[in-house]
Amino acid sequence: MAMPGAAHARQDHSAATCDQAISLPPRLLNQVRSHFYYVDHCPVDGRRIHLNAAGEPLALKAAVQVGAELASLPAPLEADAPGYSAQAAVATHGWEDLETLLGATHGGLWRAPSVDECWARVLALALEAIPPKNHVVTTALASSDETTAIALHARQRGLSTATVPVNPLTGRLETLDYARCVMPETCVATLVHTCPVTGIRQDVAAIARTIREVAPSCFILVLGAHHAAHGPLDVAQWEVDAYVVGSEALFCRPRQGFAWLSRRLCLAMRDAPPSGLMPPHRDEEPAVLASITEWVAYLDWLGGYFSTAIPRRPRLVAASEAIRAHERALLQRLLHGVDDGMPTTGATITTTTTTPPLSRCGLQGHPRVRVIGAPHARWRDGTLAFDVRGIEAWEVVQWLAATGISAQLLHSPEAERLLAPFGYEAATRLSVSHYNSEEEIVACLQALEPLLERPSKGKG
Repeated sequence: MAMPGAAHARQDHSAATCDQAISLPPRLLNQVRSHFYYVDHCPVDGRRIHLNAAGEPLALKAAVQVGAELASLPAPLEADAPGYSAQAAVATHGWEDLETLLGATHGGLWRAPSVDECWARVLALALEAIPPKNHVVTTALASSDETTAIALHARQRGLSTATVPVNPLTGRLETLDYARCVMPETCVATLVHTCPVTGIRQDVAAIARTIREVAPSCFILVLGAHHAAHGPLDVAQWEVDAYVVGSEALFCRPRQGFAWLSRRLCLAMRDAPPSGLMPPHRDEEPAVLASITEWVAYLDWLGGYFSTAIPRRPRLVAASEAIRAHERALLQRLLHGVDDGMPTTGATITTTTTTPPLSRCGLQGHPRVRVIGAPHARWRDGTLAFDVRGIEAWEVVQWLAATGISAQLLHSPEAERLLAPFGYEAATRLSVSHYNSEEEIVACLQALEPLLERPSKGKG
């Protein structure tokens, strides 16, 4: 898929590293936005700014259109019909593209009807593969379903468990805390790559190395559902045994869960995969795999602006690094405003006189706002959650909605459980994607400013 101006962009813009905060050039950003449905309006409510990518990511046009095209074809009834082999080729191509996207140079790919079910099946596989009376490590970021499943297996098989806490200052699962929880007899350890509430990303490679130093044969399972669209994936190099993603996080439709499993975890199946976890080419609909192919083709196109490498994989990595750099630049604006000297580390902006405009100081610099987790963008995957002293979170979300900005209210039982380590019961979540612009971020800050000037109601 070639776009006008690609050659010019290759000359002017080199690939950003994942530690940089660099916005996409305006011309390229406009082309990026044209690839997604409803990027600047809602078909029901009209014009809006979409800052809820973590809750409802927009759909890639090509991914939806290829599914509609496949759905319009007559279903082949016989295995030797031309249509059957054509659809099988679409599915095969999709699996190959997913493998390239994940960096899966060994192991195998599996699928399930949803990302939650896929994670549950992978967890069950690992727990059933280990001997009784061994040790399992989970985290404070684990879902209630994961916690319940591990507790059930622990009672039935005499397993001992430990929970890695969340650092309330950074919002991260720290490598040292894993080192304290892991023992030589630890056989399963789980990890959430990115917290869905705070957007804080864990250092998967460092945590995996720490676990391997103590428990070399431990099955390390990573839930990557909230990370997959925000940076490069390289599962084979992270020394983990499972990585689970969902098609919806990759802007694809319909929804489906996918799991990469290492060779040793595949061998643990003993030719009998858990119910609900299906291998490639068994009773599959090609639409979701065709949409994966379209997402990879889109990354290939985007990566062509930043890399002239002939193999496709480096271009996918270059695109993912550019996506992360752009999202980080947007988060910097949200956190610290548009001051030229805005900090890039944990320094908090303070004022000695009146509060500057929110568009200048950002959320982190406003005295009534508390950003949950690390006050910088370095470890954030496009998401931040915040609390406003004296104003309920639902009021903030409704205020933004009234001004045409889509945000997310975090007030479900699951969200409350994840917010508890930080001392909150509810919060407002803003989540950006690489199709958002800096102008939209400034508009969001300007929209919030009148609300923050309201008198406090005594909350907090």
